Amino acid sequence: MKQSKDKYQYFEVILENGHIGAGNSYEAKRYIAGKDILSVISKVRFLPRIKKRHTIEAVKSIRPITKEEYVKGMAEALKNPHLFRVWDGYRCPICGEMFRDIVSFKQHIERYGVTMAFAG
Repeated sequence: MKQSKDKYQYFEVILENGHIGAGNSYEAKRYIAGKDILSVISKVRFLPRIKKRHTIEAVKSIRPITKEEYVKGMAEALKNPHLFRVWDGYRCPICGEMFRDIVSFKQHIERYGVTMAFAG
């Protein structure tokens, strides 16, 4: 049996996001890499805008995907900079580098061939 060179597995996670009013939520698709499904669930708890962060109830579904699907999903997700907003600015989901302003973040991710969409 051939061993995978990747130390990570890749997952598509459907989450219940909130902060749009009491009792209101929306579903968001996120792409997460982890050692296993438990590490992915652990990472989910620290994502911004997750409803019921302290419980597993925010996770609607998790499915394993290929590395190619993960890269394609992350490139699509990069079009929405608010998914990567953290307390101190923006964190690149590909390399982990931090940016204090959205302009620097936008310039950085353009090297990955992604153009962000902004709400008007």
